[in-house]
Amino acid sequence: MALLDMFKGKHQKGSAAPKAAVKRPAIAKNPVKHASKSKPKPKTAAKPVHNVVSKPVQKAVIAKPMPSPKLDDEKAWELLKQARFPVAPFMFVRKEADIPVALKKVGIPAVMKVSGPNIIHKTDLGGIRKDISTEEQAKIAFTELMKIKGAEKVQFQKQLSGLELIVGAKSDSQFGTIVSVGLGGIYVEILKDVTFRVAPIGMEDALAMLKELKGKDILMGARGQAAIKLDTVADVLIRLGRFAIAEKIKEMDINPLFCSSEGCWAADVRIMK
Repeated sequence: MALLDMFKGKHQKGSAAPKAAVKRPAIAKNPVKHASKSKPKPKTAAKPVHNVVSKPVQKAVIAKPMPSPKLDDEKAWELLKQARFPVAPFMFVRKEADIPVALKKVGIPAVMKVSGPNIIHKTDLGGIRKDISTEEQAKIAFTELMKIKGAEKVQFQKQLSGLELIVGAKSDSQFGTIVSVGLGGIYVEILKDVTFRVAPIGMEDALAMLKELKGKDILMGARGQAAIKLDTVADVLIRLGRFAIAEKIKEMDINPLFCSSEGCWAADVRIMK
């Protein structure tokens, strides 16, 4: 079945099932009198269809490989800033002498991440150092990170905490840009909880995406935890869809997006154009 057929099938899923065939009444001798008794019932207005993406379409679109190279990390972060995404303070460093300036700019504790054109999975390469609070720690970490194959620079960033979400966008030849949101961190592998919409979306769809998550209670403050700002996350999703369309993004994700009762901040981003 084609992706478009599956997509249409999802939207038609909520429609009423066809009624069983019934025997037609015999034609009355007086056609005019019979017609007056069998006035057709007025049709009910169709319910509005939101940009929901069916499960089969989700899997098919997400599984498609994206051959485009990853945009340089520094350029990706600058694009996010220009598009007014909420981002954690950051600075890219190429030489040890700039470390004091970087720590002063981002604040402590800081996190340091290796950066290079062919480096995607930083964690797998041991390319992240956390809890950096002194220049001495930063210099040691900088030397170690720059020894990783393909390293060109190191990103210094304010270390954040909070509930981790993953938001992303992906271009599809049939449906255009699809945006997604899911629980991140320790919940990724356990829940595999993600919702999707076809962009552009508005506040209603963005909030619906969050409320459709299986772990929505976590967002709303389960077990005495403070609820995160849903409106702020929704704004990120709206902005993400518009940004991906305007910039002709093939694939991107913000992972993690740290969220709390005070707001949300992008802590890492990957963009492919």
